[in-house]
Formats: sequence, structure tokens, C-alpha cells
Amino acid sequence: LNPRELRTGFPSLRASTHTMFSLKLLALTGALAGAAAFAPMGLAPSMRRAGATSSALRMQQDGPKTLIRQTFLTPELFKSIDVDESGTIDLEELKNAVKFSSSADVRALIQRGDLNGDGVIDYPEYERLMNMEVYGDAAGGNFYVRQALDLGLLKPTSPLADCVMVGNKGFDPLGLAKNLVELDTFREAEIKHGRLAMLAAVGWPAAERLNPYFTKAMGAPDLLVAGGKVPSLLNGGLENINPIFFAGVIAFTAFVETEVLNKVKLRENRQPGDLGFDPLGLYKGKSFEEKRSLELKELQNGRLAMIAIS
Repeated sequence: LNPRELRTGFPSLRASTHTMFSLKLLALTGALAGAAAFAPMGLAPSMRRAGATSSALRMQQDGPKTLIRQTFLTPELFKSIDVDESGTIDLEELKNAVKFSSSADVRALIQRGDLNGDGVIDYPEYERLMNMEVYGDAAGGNFYVRQALDLGLLKPTSPLADCVMVGNKGFDPLGLAKNLVELDTFREAEIKHGRLAMLAAVGWPAAERLNPYFTKAMGAPDLLVAGGKVPSLLNGGLENINPIFFAGVIAFTAFVETEVLNKVKLRENRQPGDLGFDPLGLYKGKSFEEKRSLELKELQNGRLAMIAIS
């Protein structure tokens, strides 16, 4: 944008009912072109956040940079640009939305936000841009990853250094993940163990509380050890359980893993941990923002459960 375009364009925008939407599109242009305009690297996160959430859009003499610095990206803006509701912003959608830029400029903006190089900006990549608006470009706007890099707990070459994976805290001190494929494998394992830990965190105390009632009702022997504790390596009592039970559990889980889960994992564009299991419809039909929030909650509760059950 040059000053002449601004002087001729904005009177008509003020007369339009879509003024705020157009200004937010300008914010998207600036964010994709250079998130440093929103959040100078020298500022503290609290100061950058305050600057990003200024309420008014004021036109000043120094041109678009000042205007961009006083706006911020929102999930609603993503929905407005994604007119075909595909969950991605492509070149044509961005070109139609950002009226003041040439085709070459818009193509450069797509490349700026397109982290995986598929030619479009999906919601995780857009969320990355929102974070960059607040925290700056470094580490894709991820404040936790930036701290891990500064403390030497994460290698700069790690795929965690700049990715859109939900729940990325930059925690890989041993450098186990070498690329995105390995990272997806580790995330799959993390989610699986987290889910098992959440079930165990409920089942362990439930077994100790409810076992006396079930054994009495079924006439079965009480396998709880002294003090009413569940048999375990620390509590003892595992020798009283029939080995056939353990063999059956191992055989069943092996069958599920090889014959069911491995086929599910072959689905195209599948996210780690997505088994298509949602009988209550808690995930289906939700917005991209809500889905990311649900994924983060499951991950964090799973991590907590793994610590608790240990």
C-alpha cells in the first residue's frame, strides 16, 4: 500500500458496512508479510500482547505498519476468508480478500504462512500466525519453545522448533524426534499412553472401592492385598491372579493393535491419535478453534494422568 492508495481507498471503506472486515484483512496481509510488525522481538510478551490487542484502528502518517500493529488476527477472520469452508485459505481466497495486493504479493503471503508447503494455510498454520502476532517470529510464535531453545533444552534443528502440533511445549531434551515423521510417531504413542493412563487413573481407585461389592455379589475371591489395595508390583499380590488373564489381555491388545489400529492409521491426512472414535459427538461439528482446544485438553489430561498413575 502506498499513501495515495490509502487516501483514495479508505473514504469508501468508511462508507461501507464492511469496513472492519476489510481492515482485519489488511491485518492478515501484514501478519503474513512480516509478523515482526506486530511484535518487535525486543519487547516483553506482556508488552507485545498489549500492543496486539489495541482496540482502535488509527490511520497515522507512517503508513500501513502502524495500522497493522494495532490490529490482530482472530478465528473469526479465518472463517470469513475461508469462503468455501474447506478449512484452508488458498491463493484465490486470499487474493479476493486482500484487494490492495498484487498476485505476486498474495502468493508471497501464502508462502509466508504455509509451513508445510502444501500451497494453502490451514487453521493450525493460521493459529501459528496468531501466536507470531503476539510473541514474534521466533519459534513460530511459540513462547514455550522459545524458552526451551534459550535454555538449551531443545535443539534448533528439532522439528519441535517450529511446528503447528497442538500442545508443543518444546520438551525433547534428549533430541529423540529427528523429523516430522518420527514426531508424529512419538505423538501417537504419547496420546495412546495418555488415554490408557486416564483410564487407569479412574480404574485403579474404582477397583479398590468397588471390589468388595462385586466379589460379594458374584461369589468370587477377593484379590485385594492387605489394606484393600490393588495388586501391583509395589503392592504385591500379582501371584494370586491367574496367568491366563494376563495372556488374554496381551493377545487381545496385540490383535487390536495389528488388525484394527494399523488399518485406521492408513487413512489419508490422519492426525496422530485420531481413531474416529466419537460416540457422543463431542468433536464432530465443532469449529477448528474448538477442535484444537479439545485436542489440547485431552493431551494435557493424558500427560497429567501418566504422571499420576506412575
